Parts: sequence; structure tokens; C-alpha cells
Amino acid sequence: MFPDLALPALMGVLLGASAHRAGLCTVKAVAEIMTTGQAHVLWSFLKASLWTMGLLSVAALAGAEASLSARPLLLTGALGGILFGVGAGLNGACSFSTLARLAEGHGVMLLTLVGWGMGLSAAKGLVSIPDVNASATSLPSWLFLPGLAWIVWEGGRLVRVFLRRGSGVLAKGAWPLSLGVFLVALANSGLLLMERPWSFTSTAICTSGAAEIAPCAHPVTLWVVSGAAVLAMVASAMLRGSFRLRPVRLRSGLRRLGAGSLMGAGAAMIPGGNDGLILFSIPSLSPHALPSWLGIVVGIWMALAVMRALGARIPTIRCESDICRTGL
Repeated sequence: MFPDLALPALMGVLLGASAHRAGLCTVKAVAEIMTTGQAHVLWSFLKASLWTMGLLSVAALAGAEASLSARPLLLTGALGGILFGVGAGLNGACSFSTLARLAEGHGVMLLTLVGWGMGLSAAKGLVSIPDVNASATSLPSWLFLPGLAWIVWEGGRLVRVFLRRGSGVLAKGAWPLSLGVFLVALANSGLLLMERPWSFTSTAICTSGAAEIAPCAHPVTLWVVSGAAVLAMVASAMLRGSFRLRPVRLRSGLRRLGAGSLMGAGAAMIPGGNDGLILFSIPSLSPHALPSWLGIVVGIWMALAVMRALGARIPTIRCESDICRTGL
């Protein structure tokens, strides 16, 4: 079994390190729009989907076609996206960034994970979610040309960045967003081509049994990739010098517990989270994916807008030279 899991574990390391160093976070994306009127982080998430579609379409033409799945657009999915987004906004972090902050010593994020489990279990027992199985699908052949054009255009830009900044860019505390999302998409495409679709949220969903989604076919792989990604985040934080154990305060802990519960319930309704939607549902052209992800963005905006109206400070997200820094 070990050789079968070694490559997925390596993909998990690449996913975790890249997401951590680039600071990928949907909450940060919405906060950037609200504080500066710019959308560098939001655009980076769409870049990840474009990279995945491009890489998979080229692989398909070469005879290595990934097994994808699609779900119909349902109202419960869009509402679940909004619910997940509200929870993420209150939490101050979505899927990847919750684990990234935990890896940096924010122990309060453990309560977010507990909340995820509570929300997933509650949604499974209380929310009437239509039992609609995903259908197998594949990328249309016409995507090859735009996919190849994206790879050439954006890949050429990344090469120019490396030539200008040198390989030392990898040794810096924060990586450019474009580099981070490329590496995340590269690792994710590798997992899809191995028929091992993965996301942090899908690991929680499959473990709780809240919904039946494609990644549930390989439960051991889910935990191996998730564990490798978290370990990579911890190592990245320690190498960067940002790891520090923070005390857990009661008020903050209760907020994260409630926020995680909303995220878990929303994830069960979609089913999925912002990570899975970006990594394989949108690239699969699944009808439910984009509306659900936009619901997450709207939900985060609602939560942050209410928090700001109540006097909370929304940290300004400043992006320069494709690197974004924040206090989130």
C-alpha cells in the first residue's frame, strides 16, 4: 500500500507548502476587495481553476484523461455556499487557511475543526439535502486550445518572474500568488490524474459520512494527503519563523466553534468547501460549482460587512509585486 500512497503524499506536501507560503485564503480575497478595491487574491483562485483545466485538457489529449464528476445546480448548494461563507468570515479563515493558521500555532483553530464536525453531523441529521449522485464527466475536447493558450501565456509570465527575481524567491517568507496557485494546481492535477481527488473539506465530509462525493472512494488517501499537507505547513511556518503557540481565549474559541459549525453545515449542503470547488468542481465544469463558490464569496462579504458595521476592524490586504500581506 505504501508505494501507492507515496506520490499522493508528495502532492500533499506541495499543496500544503504552496498554500501556506502564498497565503491563499478566500476570506483574505474578500477583505482585499473591501479594504483596497482590488482583487488580486480572488483572481488567484480563478487562476488555480484555469491551471487545472489547462493541465487536464493537455493531459487528456496525450491520452491521460482524468476521471471527473459533476453535480446539478440545486438551491441547497447555493444556500450552503452562503452558510459556509458566513462561517468562514466569522472564523477569519476558510479551509486551507484554517489549517495554515493552526500550523502556525493558533490553537483556537482546533475549535473550528470541532465545529466542522458538529456542523456536518447536524446537517446530515437536520437538513433535507436532495440525494443526487454525481455523474461521471470529462472535459470537452475544445478546451485543449484555450487550455494550452493559458499554459503558454501564464507559464511564460512565471518564467519571466523567475528570470527577474531568481530562484531565491522560494526562500522568501511569502511566495508570489501566481507561483503558489500554479504549484497547488500542479499537485491537484496530479492527484486527479491518479484518480485521487482531494481537499481538506472532502476529508471531513467523507469521514463524517455527511455526503457521498468522489473523494470518498479513497478514504486512506484523503488522510494521507491531508496529513502531509498539514505537516508541510508546520515545517513551512517553522522555517519562516512564524510558528508561535498562541493562547486560546474563551470568547475567540466560542466564536470559532460556532463559525466552524456553520462551515460544516454549509459544506454538507454544497457538498464541498471552497477548496474542493476551486480544485476540482469548477475545473470539472460541474453546474453546481460556480454558483456555490460565488455563494461562499457572498457569505464572507456578508459576515465581514456586519462585523465592520459593529465596530470590528477588517485588516487591510496589501498586494505588491504579486505578494499579499495581511493581519488575518
